[in-house]
Amino acid sequence: MHGPTTSTTNRAGATRHGSLVVPRRAEKNFEAAAAYLSRDAGMRRVIARAEREPYDLRLKINRRDDDSYDPNTRTVNWDPYSALRTTGGGNQSPALGLGHELAHAAVSDRTRDRGAAQALARYDDAEERRVIRGVEMHAARTLGEAIRHDHRGTCFRVASPLARSA
Repeated sequence: MHGPTTSTTNRAGATRHGSLVVPRRAEKNFEAAAAYLSRDAGMRRVIARAEREPYDLRLKINRRDDDSYDPNTRTVNWDPYSALRTTGGGNQSPALGLGHELAHAAVSDRTRDRGAAQALARYDDAEERRVIRGVEMHAARTLGEAIRHDHRGTCFRVASPLARSA
């Protein structure tokens, strides 16, 4: 287990990791990504916070290169087979994309909303810069992945959530 909570499976086809609800069909990919991300102390804290939120956070799997967080529905969208080629030419794994989105989810609404309201050219907004230059950058260094200096890049398909090359 990667975090402080234990997982339980419900009849609706989902596994709970504390407050984080993971579709049963995505459990293996989530567990692999979470174990990988947990090699970094900052990402370990992000995952633990996501699992301890006072409300449910839902992980929704897709195959459309959509890694995002919707605060209105408290849903983390994740494509476990979509890696990112940064504008600097390096690659990031789908797992790091999940960690990035969990970092948006596991912060106070006030902090996220305040950052989202402040536009920044290279990052779109201050919330994206907070995550990219903070926990994502630290994890990328720890895990040997590319570091981003903006909120841009090109998605490409990979064989697993931990892969960084096609």
